[in-house]
Amino acid sequence: MDIKFFIALILICLPSFSWLLLKQVHSPWWLENISSTPFIILIFYLFLMLVLSSFISFQQCLAYFIINFILLVCLNGMFSFNKKTCYEPINFFQFNMKYTEEERHLTELIDYLIAEQYHLITLQGVSQQSKQQIIERLSPFYPHFIRGESDHQQAHSDQLLFSHYAFKDIKYIKSGQSSFLITSQWQLPASEINLLSSHPPSPRNEKLWQTRNRTLYQLKNALNHPAENTSLVIGDLNLSKHSSRINILKQGMNTKFINSWPNTHYTTSLFGLAIDHLWVSNPAEVCNRQRVDKFNWSDHYAIKTQVGFK
Repeated sequence: MDIKFFIALILICLPSFSWLLLKQVHSPWWLENISSTPFIILIFYLFLMLVLSSFISFQQCLAYFIINFILLVCLNGMFSFNKKTCYEPINFFQFNMKYTEEERHLTELIDYLIAEQYHLITLQGVSQQSKQQIIERLSPFYPHFIRGESDHQQAHSDQLLFSHYAFKDIKYIKSGQSSFLITSQWQLPASEINLLSSHPPSPRNEKLWQTRNRTLYQLKNALNHPAENTSLVIGDLNLSKHSSRINILKQGMNTKFINSWPNTHYTTSLFGLAIDHLWVSNPAEVCNRQRVDKFNWSDHYAIKTQVGFK
């Protein structure tokens, strides 16, 4: 075999193949974080290029770099999924607002939600200072809400949910004094939905990584209990769609991924990760998910989703 062909094969195939193998690994925490994005392919490529630089020209290096970049874009899910038309869809809005407390930001968000009239609104990253203001201004339009904290259950969270329809059997799954998972029965006119809203911490260190994983498996355990009703999971799970862990967690659930983080002036969705999720059990299906290109004061995009409940 020609040596140049063999080198080209290594530089084009090995980086992507290495990442596909690496992302199956669940630990240690830093390795799972690194492998949560296919952009590590470029690191693999640059390392191989340095090792093999004496065998290839600069033009070849550049060409193989472009090929690897195209491969990682495809692997990162740049291309949108086919949208379906739902019959009488249920509309969802989810947003990690990153603890903003600025009046103009809250006004922008509240005015938008009043105008759009979603069936369910899930806000996360809500500061304690902002909660009461949002409740006071949104509750006349969305009379049913989950405050995200409970004196009776001695739990608190940064979540806040609103709907036109009632919630019952609200439970806070605790981790210390915090609750990263809230379960309830959501009373749609034609059906009752087993609703699970979750916002585990970002795995920035090993302790937070363990807390996130514990919350995710609490979520999985809640889904494993037999339920007569359709189950729906919504929230910033701080878990990339590229992690093989997600396939274990969402087994039997329908979803569509959309890149939602980071939201910066210098980063397009091409470079983003899908960590804000919505999963729904059969026979319901996700018909459409798209970013809301507003609220640039958060590092997350807001997401709106249409679900068809058959």
